[in-house]
Amino acid sequence: MRFLVTGAAGFIGSNVVDRLLADGHEVVGFDSYITGQREFLTGAFASPKFRLIEGDLFDLTSVIEACVGIDTVIHFAANADVRFGTNHPRRDLDQNVIVTWNVLEGMRRNGVKTIAFSSTGSVYGVAPRIPTPEDCPLPIQTSLYGASKLAAEGFISAYAEGFGVRAIIFRFVSILGERYTHGHVFDFYKQLLEHPDYLRVLGDGSQRKGYLHVQDCVDAIMIALDKSDEKVGIFNLGVPGYCQLTDSIGWISNHLGLNPRLEYTGGKQGWIGDNPFIFLDCWKMCSLGWQPKLSIEAAVRRTVDYLQANKWVLERRP
Repeated sequence: MRFLVTGAAGFIGSNVVDRLLADGHEVVGFDSYITGQREFLTGAFASPKFRLIEGDLFDLTSVIEACVGIDTVIHFAANADVRFGTNHPRRDLDQNVIVTWNVLEGMRRNGVKTIAFSSTGSVYGVAPRIPTPEDCPLPIQTSLYGASKLAAEGFISAYAEGFGVRAIIFRFVSILGERYTHGHVFDFYKQLLEHPDYLRVLGDGSQRKGYLHVQDCVDAIMIALDKSDEKVGIFNLGVPGYCQLTDSIGWISNHLGLNPRLEYTGGKQGWIGDNPFIFLDCWKMCSLGWQPKLSIEAAVRRTVDYLQANKWVLERRP
């Protein structure tokens, strides 16, 4: 098959590109390098079945051209900076909603009938049910990021109904692993390099969340593309459990041989819009034959290993 992967040079996108190429598919990548890293595509560039379009998804003409001859779009390009969303209120609208509409239009005008989309568990806000299933009532949105992803889901669902598109929507917990470039492990590791004796922690450390290793995430995407037969299939992706933020701090510190003093900013939330408890029910995805292989602790430790071996990532990302 021939895939278009948006955000191809990003953390998850580049791992998906590598898997598709390993499975023998042709891949067209699309990335503007706003947050993506060319180095993440080193292996892909060595394949004759890979081509990268360095372009802007705001340019509808470029998106339409990129969709020519494509069988399936895997849409990962997005603003993933949840924490600072209120500092740039329009960014999530532009990069998560408008860009998704452009991708859908590119598909429609070229007859592309399948899209896989990276949404987020943040759409559940402060969920009324824990663990949270896909059919849980959606409450008031608490972050601009979550609101934008839910809006994009709505457009995708409407295109599925109106134009016969098959849609697979993934609501992720936070993803960890190789090529990771932002999030709490990144922030804590960077802090500990600068001052190993103390660590500033947003909130009170009691936040409880699930995390998933990137290769387990890619496994799920491939299985759902192969086995999901719904017009709009929505799948939670996470592990069968969660950890408290202080647990993750302990694993990171232990892995580095450190015992930093913890300085909490206080409050249940790490930032405006932060959901202090995310635990997703992933039975639906597991019913297709998927099971995550790595625990949260193993994923955290492997992420620290990656950051230690790739200091350039820390230098590249402010």
